Amino acid sequence: MRKIFFTIALSIAALTSQAKAKISVEQPEQKQPTSFAIVIDNQTYLSCQKEVEAYRKALGHDGLAVYTISAAWESPEDIRGELQKLYKKNMKEMPLEGVVFIGDVPYVSVQNAQHMTTAFKMNEERFPIEETAVTSDRFYDDLNLEFEFIKRDSINPLRFYYKLAEHSAQQLNPTFYSGRIIYPEEMGGDKYKAISHYLRKVVAERRRNERIDHVVTYAGAAYNSDCLVAWMDERLAIDEMFPQLTTSNNISALTQLNFRMQNAKEQLFDQIERQEVDVMLFNEHGSPDKQHLDGEEPIEGFDRRAEALRSEVYYYLRREQRKENGDVVGAKAYFKDKYRLTDKFFEEFDNPTPKEQKNEDDLVLEEINKLRPMPRFVMFNACYNGSFHQKGYVAGSYIFGRGRTVVAQGNTVNVLQDRWTYEMLGLLSNGVRIGQYNRMIATLEGHIIGDPAFHFAPNDANNLRQEILTRNIINPRKRKAQDVEYWQELTKAPNADVQSLALRTLADANLISAATLLEKYRSCNYATTRMECLKLLSRYGGACTEFVAAVSEALYDSYEVVRRNAARYASMIGDKQLLDECADVMINRPESQRVVFSLNNMWQVMPEKEVEHAIEAAIAKSGYPEQEYFNALRKRIARIQYMKADDAEGAFDKEAKPNSRIGSIRSFRNSTYHDQIEQMLSLIANEEEPIEVRIAAAEALGWFNLSYRKQEIIDGLQGINTTDQTLAKEIEQTLNRLK
Repeated sequence: MRKIFFTIALSIAALTSQAKAKISVEQPEQKQPTSFAIVIDNQTYLSCQKEVEAYRKALGHDGLAVYTISAAWESPEDIRGELQKLYKKNMKEMPLEGVVFIGDVPYVSVQNAQHMTTAFKMNEERFPIEETAVTSDRFYDDLNLEFEFIKRDSINPLRFYYKLAEHSAQQLNPTFYSGRIIYPEEMGGDKYKAISHYLRKVVAERRRNERIDHVVTYAGAAYNSDCLVAWMDERLAIDEMFPQLTTSNNISALTQLNFRMQNAKEQLFDQIERQEVDVMLFNEHGSPDKQHLDGEEPIEGFDRRAEALRSEVYYYLRREQRKENGDVVGAKAYFKDKYRLTDKFFEEFDNPTPKEQKNEDDLVLEEINKLRPMPRFVMFNACYNGSFHQKGYVAGSYIFGRGRTVVAQGNTVNVLQDRWTYEMLGLLSNGVRIGQYNRMIATLEGHIIGDPAFHFAPNDANNLRQEILTRNIINPRKRKAQDVEYWQELTKAPNADVQSLALRTLADANLISAATLLEKYRSCNYATTRMECLKLLSRYGGACTEFVAAVSEALYDSYEVVRRNAARYASMIGDKQLLDECADVMINRPESQRVVFSLNNMWQVMPEKEVEHAIEAAIAKSGYPEQEYFNALRKRIARIQYMKADDAEGAFDKEAKPNSRIGSIRSFRNSTYHDQIEQMLSLIANEEEPIEVRIAAAEALGWFNLSYRKQEIIDGLQGINTTDQTLAKEIEQTLNRLK
């Protein structure tokens, strides 16, 4: 009897499992030029069905054929499979342009893909997978990528871990855009009521169909080195992205806040709750549950200065603690001698006492949840503010707040300070959907939180948001001459980001040459379009004479973002002919702090004698009598070169432990030592070397994608034969990254 009961129970469980796995696909109500998918879990759909249907109809009125895909989701692969089928089915007549995930839809955290982030680099071997895997919906929206399943999270059933396959494409090129509507658990209350309220808010804001006529920016403390040149040049980009603000007679059309301003936090609160603000742009440091806004008080008085020194010294001691062979005792002795310190100075380090965390300088979730965020779109150019996999996250508090905010852009991990923050943002003034904009600047960590199909009314009548898809010229066999002409004509449009979009579209279709892009860079009056030309030229790599020429000239561009990125590219290229220009900029333009910061990497990756010669020539040419400054500069460059020598010695020291050598090799990811390529290739080919060290070296060479010696790396790796499958896969992945 018990056996029969057990058999029946198994049958019921099997039937229940099959029922859960059943996927329902509701077809669009009518044909449209493009299509869109709502992916939702059964319980959320059941609880919010009226609001989901209203949202679906609003999307339909906006020219989208909407599919609703629902299930009791058990696997991300089920969702990806449905989206793949939908994309292939609609490719000809109603191309799938985007998808939104509502409610408890599984999400993927990705390993083996840190090169697709802007800054995230955590050792996946030494740290837990929960910390090293990057949560990313590129698993769903970039069908060019291939993944391998690792495991399901043991605590959070919605979280799944995958690795990017070595044979996969290694560059992001999302097939369509995506967004997340997921309620932050820490906000409390009924999540289904909250989602319903949010969807009603989206429908209401869509009916308004407002133009962008009020924008607020905020520059937080310690961001971009607090460089006032960078903050000042923000206005160049804003005038090009949102020209309607410049022509407006309303002084409140643009508000630029900076943490240095008196009562900056109170002013920011006022702007967040200001009814007419359409777009708010945060440039700051962040955490999942905080926006780090203000700076510290001025360091005045003996006690404050002593505490600042203690904080700085303890920072370096903790760094030594984390190193495998760190010398904390030696570091203490160094600081004792340098600053005449006693043992008492280090008491708190040796026996730390718990301290209360101060939040005065942060905007925390508790405060955000009390506000009524009004900007329809909020950009968080900050680390972690878009961490939708956390129980509480900043972007979620904004869109689920009591105000009018319906969509945000945020990052699930840390983000590079020197990335091009406002790339393509001006397309929002031209009625382009926020998801479309985000797809064009895709990173592994960057996500749209809220309705990705939301858009503002265009300044001038156009249908650009549809023509981005319907005038697709990527496939040569389906390419129409009139569409190519359309994009070529838009390269002369009286709008910076429309020109940039046209250039990008032609470049993606391989219909524009490096020579043409260089000429466009030289002749263009739009600062942001020049930056787009420079970025498109970077696709050709450091062996391209036009790219090197553009970088050389861009170091002197009138727009700080162009200069800063040119400095970054210079070290990644590694061409000696750029040294003189880099040295000249370092000596004569020290006020551009982030440019100088990026140039420091140039001094690290280039040969010491070449660097010394270029710097001394620039000093002599300058005619400045600032010997104290120049001596400090020489010392700084000497320290930077020492770091290079230390990294190289650690990487190739056969007497050192493998983990120590791997730690040094990993530094080649940030600093591409072009003159160490032969040694790296020899290390990888040497079967007497520890296999884990060879694998680390093969991975590190994948970061040399802009090096002027890239082809040497490709040729060298292709000539290495190995029977070790892990090394073979790593070499395959690096080759895919470099090609």
